[in-house]
Amino acid sequence: MLELSYDINIKSTNFCCNIQAGGMFMDLETFNQMPAFMRKEMENLKQVAAPILKKRLIFLFTAVPLLVISLVYLSSFWGETHFGTETFVKIGIAALGAAFGMALIRESSYQKRNVQQKVFQYILERMQKSEVLSDERKTRYVTAVKEQPFTVMSNFMEFLNEEESRRQHLAEL
Repeated sequence: MLELSYDINIKSTNFCCNIQAGGMFMDLETFNQMPAFMRKEMENLKQVAAPILKKRLIFLFTAVPLLVISLVYLSSFWGETHFGTETFVKIGIAALGAAFGMALIRESSYQKRNVQQKVFQYILERMQKSEVLSDERKTRYVTAVKEQPFTVMSNFMEFLNEEESRRQHLAEL
């Protein structure tokens, strides 16, 4: 589906978004070159994803050092031939640390899927709420997003462009 990059706090002013599944990379320059209506929608997407991405970052930034330190410490026992009770306790604690780090990494991947689902859900709801496009056009975009999850962002951008052009056309009348 969709993956937003973790270049956040969501870089408050920088919206770096790497939509792997959509094949789209958006950096600050691209974001600033977008029309205002698209920037607004990207900010809304950012607000939907930010709390979950922040939690994911905390998990990752805790898990990776914990896992590395635990595994390095465990490797220090590799050539030791004499194991006492104290050594087994140290090995057990290091193994628990490594297991906890691995569990945090697993939880991080769950949070990644959660972000993907939230963004996907937001995009579908946003498409369905459009008051400017006809039901037929909205259904076409929703169907395209559901059937081709790898092009979610390009379909969303196309939707936003069509919606804005339709809105401008109606304003001229």
